[in-house]
Amino acid sequence: MRILVAYDGSPSADLAVEEMARRPWPAGSAVRLIGVLEDATPVPAEVGIDVYGPVLEKLRLSQRQALEAGLRKAVTRFSGRTDLQADVMLREGAVVRTLLEAIREFHADLVVAGSHGAKGFERLVLGSVSHALVTHAPCHVEIIKRPQA
Repeated sequence: MRILVAYDGSPSADLAVEEMARRPWPAGSAVRLIGVLEDATPVPAEVGIDVYGPVLEKLRLSQRQALEAGLRKAVTRFSGRTDLQADVMLREGAVVRTLLEAIREFHADLVVAGSHGAKGFERLVLGSVSHALVTHAPCHVEIIKRPQA
């Protein structure tokens, strides 16, 4: 079994990792946690790239480091498991497109993602990675939702 877990550092992603780590898997299974660093937002020339460029680069480096640290911490949930191998991958690009490419390259049997629970206008503006995965992934998809309070 090949399981790909979409990881963005959110509590929902941590819940998805936790759920996958607690389940039994067939011997020889592989779990890959993948984080996608969203493409940088271009700064219009009239805004002053000379001023904002270094600030944006510093912000991007900070985001990369935080996502790398989150992935390293999350993969430790699988340590000590003899039934599976776990690894991490960090990519850059448009989140949905990059995840779909990674799913195909990994030959995933299952992709898992946490649901942020966005509704209404927020979902319209932000989009829904979960919805895109359910609609376009070439394998089974499981969305882990946080329990209702």
